[in-house]
Amino acid sequence: MLILTTEGKQFDGLEEQSILDAALKSDLVFEYSCKNGQCGVCKTTLLTGKVVELQAQLALTDQERREDKILTCCCAAATDLEIDSVDLSALHGIEIKTLPARVSHVAYLSDNIVEVRLRLPPTANFQFIEGQYADVIWNSIRRSYSIASISSEKEITLLIKRFENGQMSDYWFNKIQANDLLRIEGPKGTFFLRDAHQPLVFLATGTGIAPIKSILQSLEQDANYQQGNPITVYWGNRFPEEFVWQADFHKLKVDFCNVLSRPVADWAGETGYVQDIALTRLSSLGNTVVYACGSNAMIQSAKQQFIASGLPENRFHSDAFVQSF
Repeated sequence: MLILTTEGKQFDGLEEQSILDAALKSDLVFEYSCKNGQCGVCKTTLLTGKVVELQAQLALTDQERREDKILTCCCAAATDLEIDSVDLSALHGIEIKTLPARVSHVAYLSDNIVEVRLRLPPTANFQFIEGQYADVIWNSIRRSYSIASISSEKEITLLIKRFENGQMSDYWFNKIQANDLLRIEGPKGTFFLRDAHQPLVFLATGTGIAPIKSILQSLEQDANYQQGNPITVYWGNRFPEEFVWQADFHKLKVDFCNVLSRPVADWAGETGYVQDIALTRLSSLGNTVVYACGSNAMIQSAKQQFIASGLPENRFHSDAFVQSF
């Protein structure tokens, strides 16, 4: 089947291959994140043709289905199609690789957060755009983690939160040893900074701060970047000790707002949900672009609220942390 985009680009689709995978195989990159139907990042409009659902499109509402919205990670072409998707040319040439990785550094930043640095082979040539994630594979268990380091660094840094009864959490918090051999597959995802020359609002919950840290540090290191608009970060956690990153910028001017989801004694900062606090503080959305990373619940709520407040949908970018199956 032939699949056509509104940009005029076309590629072949197979009945048992998702539209997203068919695009990636043809060196086209559409928006995506979880690839299992939960986050909704790959949502697009089916303009003509018919699709078959390969897996449940959990992120779609009944109204969106009536509006011919589909998730490209969940659907395959049943006929020739036309879809309203944009090829992200910035990701062309970024090759997904599977590589061995050695644990070079482990630091427990709190009871429930660990920082891990992974050393890749000298010839790996692992290229990524700040904001992307990688899969880590251990004992046939695969989990996705956003990259907290920047592309010019020699090692990959991950910020990992403990997950109750999680198999990988058991490894990270009880079994990991320096020099352990793992595998990584990546980079993946389409969460990256589109245009640094607009007012930027970042929303994060938990270790969703990792890709935002990567993006901001890349701007700090970019000799050609001159900040002309405000940058604000709203970071939410359940406990004060989970604010494990203290930014130290010399060039960037970033307004950080740490938010606790529930009140605790001796907390002088904001309390509530990051998206609510952000909308309360923003007097005008203007040309603001929002980048959200963290829990799927936060992202879905934030997207709905910001769009209802006048933000165009194409100025809201996200990477949701969803349950692995």
